[in-house]
Amino acid sequence: MKQSHQAPKGSPLRWILGGGVVLLVVIGVALAAFLPVWIVQWLGGKDFQKLASQQVSSLLQTEGDFQSLEWSSFSVYTPGFKSRPGTSGPWIWDFQDIRTEISPRLLLDRILRFSEITIGRLAIESGSSASIPREASAAPASREGSSAELFRDVQVGKVEIRDFQIVPSPKTSGWGAKGILAQIKPSKQKTDFTFQHGFIQTPLNWLGEVSLVEAKGRYVEPTLFLTELLLKGKSGGSMDMSGEVTPGSTLQAKGRVSWEKWPIPGGKIGVGLFEIPASMSGEFILQEFRKDGPVGKGQVRLVDARLEPGKGSETVLGLLGLLTGEPRLRGCPLTTAKASWFMQPNAYDITEIVAEAPGLLRAVGQIQIRGQGLSGRIELGLEGDLGRKVNALTGGECFSRLENGYSVQSIQISGTMDSPRNDLQPKLTAALTRTAIRTGAQILEKAAGAQGSGDAAGAAVNVLKSLFGPAPK
Repeated sequence: MKQSHQAPKGSPLRWILGGGVVLLVVIGVALAAFLPVWIVQWLGGKDFQKLASQQVSSLLQTEGDFQSLEWSSFSVYTPGFKSRPGTSGPWIWDFQDIRTEISPRLLLDRILRFSEITIGRLAIESGSSASIPREASAAPASREGSSAELFRDVQVGKVEIRDFQIVPSPKTSGWGAKGILAQIKPSKQKTDFTFQHGFIQTPLNWLGEVSLVEAKGRYVEPTLFLTELLLKGKSGGSMDMSGEVTPGSTLQAKGRVSWEKWPIPGGKIGVGLFEIPASMSGEFILQEFRKDGPVGKGQVRLVDARLEPGKGSETVLGLLGLLTGEPRLRGCPLTTAKASWFMQPNAYDITEIVAEAPGLLRAVGQIQIRGQGLSGRIELGLEGDLGRKVNALTGGECFSRLENGYSVQSIQISGTMDSPRNDLQPKLTAALTRTAIRTGAQILEKAAGAQGSGDAAGAAVNVLKSLFGPAPK
């Protein structure tokens, strides 16, 4: 009888395949266990630190280094990033206390994503040159070969800077910032930003340092759009700005500025005619920005304005007060005080000037400013009886024209911003001198009992009368 031989139930091939599967599973588990460890070690090593320094340097057009990177899982902290001393580039950067997390899900796709980056402090100051070529700043990274090509894309969800600073310098025209909270949301299409709190430092002595309430806007290359900038002054006034700026060989800019109860530059205005302490409200429309400065037009109105003669009563108003004896000319509120102006580089045209204390004084006219030089014409009206009194004291030289209940005098403005002049002040000064001498002569005549002859006192009276004529009726 022939015996049949049956093959064993498990063939060697199946055992081999099964063992291979088990081995792959073991290897996969091992890789899954050790891959995060390897990634974290690599991210915390010198190679990644150097690569990150090169990438950030290229982005910021500087040459700088990160301090050591401390990783905990996929969270990272570094004490900071700084531009190297003496480096070239438009700006010098100093980042402090940087914290962030990366997305491990995207690492295998060679995408480095930071959902949020927080920066304790960022200080920026002007650099030693206008720019540094991107090719030059990126050159060290290109020498790394595969390291430079490690990531296909770098994505940032949000950047928060808790203390943003700009150091004032000639490059910033003296402007600066400190203590500002900044939030930036970059994307491929645009970058949105919000700035809050802190202070803006200005080069204007009369303006000084102002508080930032909030600034919002976006950057869409190459244009910066400012949707709102709200400032507060030391005295409580507010200022609101908006506009857009496109840098280039010719800067393009337009925008709008409005303000409420803002301090007047220098505290008072008046160009030698009078002094008006007040705050101001108004707006300015920026139409364009030329090589030498801005071009635009605006309107301003004075708030809580008061008409005063000024120090030493040397202004036209002070002289009018002395001549007439009218107490209101020594200080009174203005119910209307406003003007319009057009601005271009090194030139201001102030038009439609109106200042009025009803029933007492009214001034209308226009003034031109070229550099520091002044020119212009003001029609100054006094209440009818006061105008007639001044007209008599000046021998009919001034305030001889009647308009709408006012005695009106045309005044020519000249001189400079620091030393304004007008053609009315000499006439009033002469009238005041004549009045004082006549008054003195009358006192002298009464005291001596003289009638114009026979003694020294009478001779003096005759001399004074011959010089200045009889007193006006």
